[in-house]
Amino acid sequence: MGLAAAGVSAGLGMAGSLINGFSQSASDKAAAKVAQANAVASNSQATAAIDQGYLSAQKDYQEGAQKLGAQRAQMAANGVALDSGSALEVQEATGRNTGLNVGSDLYDANVRAVNYRNQTTSFDNEARADRAEASNAITGGVLGGALAAGSAFAGKWDDMFKSGSGGAAMDGIEGSGQSYDSAGVFG
Repeated sequence: MGLAAAGVSAGLGMAGSLINGFSQSASDKAAAKVAQANAVASNSQATAAIDQGYLSAQKDYQEGAQKLGAQRAQMAANGVALDSGSALEVQEATGRNTGLNVGSDLYDANVRAVNYRNQTTSFDNEARADRAEASNAITGGVLGGALAAGSAFAGKWDDMFKSGSGGAAMDGIEGSGQSYDSAGVFG
């Protein structure tokens, strides 16, 4: 293969590396956008989980208050003293159960929100990694292209010196008593 063919081969290798680098970069950028959109969605789900928890807690509190009110009305209608004995214990139990339901609603909402926020962090990290990979893909394409071009000419460079056509500029140095090897290194 002549020098011109080596140049064409090097150019094609370089172009292929650059195209692969830009293609991989575009793919990584698209993946970063998807990961970022997923992060936004999971953050919204975390907010919705908290909102739903507060709504459930409010509903349970209202139902508990209605149940306690109905119990008091029924006991008072039957002439039961509301501030002592089993009537008081029933009211206290209703209040405790209402409190447990409300607390459970809020706790569950917070657990769901934390899980969604952890997903958000994971998606944000994934997006950062994808953006870094996109940048690295372009750099890799450029370096790969340079290496492809360099390796295509490296063999031709050695061939030129072995054949004597690349050493014409070194002829004056050779006559001066200094020598050089096939790679042009003086010794």
